[in-house]
Amino acid sequence: MEKPLRGYIETVGIKPLCDLLAGGDIAVIPTDTIYGFHCLATDQSAVKRVRTLKGNRKKSGFVLLFSEINMADRWVSSWKEDSRKILTSIWPAPLTAILPAAKSVDSALIDRSSVAIRIPAKRKLRDIIDKIGGPLISTSVNRSGDRPLTRISEIVLLFPGLGAYISRKGRTPDRPSTLIDFRGSLPEVVRRGAYNWPEK
Repeated sequence: MEKPLRGYIETVGIKPLCDLLAGGDIAVIPTDTIYGFHCLATDQSAVKRVRTLKGNRKKSGFVLLFSEINMADRWVSSWKEDSRKILTSIWPAPLTAILPAAKSVDSALIDRSSVAIRIPAKRKLRDIIDKIGGPLISTSVNRSGDRPLTRISEIVLLFPGLGAYISRKGRTPDRPSTLIDFRGSLPEVVRRGAYNWPEK
């Protein structure tokens, strides 16, 4: 029987993490790119705590992680042009897509009526999302404006008292996801990152 998480710094099974997140806590988990703060996207209190940790002065959106594209449908108001087809052929991958947000999406999660979504390459994250039955928010572990932290020891020092810190064996990648805007007639690169989006 796996013990409940409370500040463990180790690789763990899925169930303790799901229980922790479902209980409204925050976990630092390695993604397919960098370490991220994670909590349930539908838990307003946990989302607010993540924003406080980051020190976000302005209201900006978070990346939402889904286990598969059908789960994302109700969070997107419309898939422009061939965006759904393109993303279906790419995901799961370290690529984040900016899309028009559905009206039902909490304003705390979006940026100017747009939602940023990703289906992560990391299977464990997708399994967690599947088991919980809804998306997680994911945002880099750092104070806003600072570099993302890539060492779990640094993270624990700067952000003590979180529900769990899950360490990745070996060196953590230091490149964020590639960010592509799919709101127009053609995809537009906002940030180049871990996914190799072709040059024009």
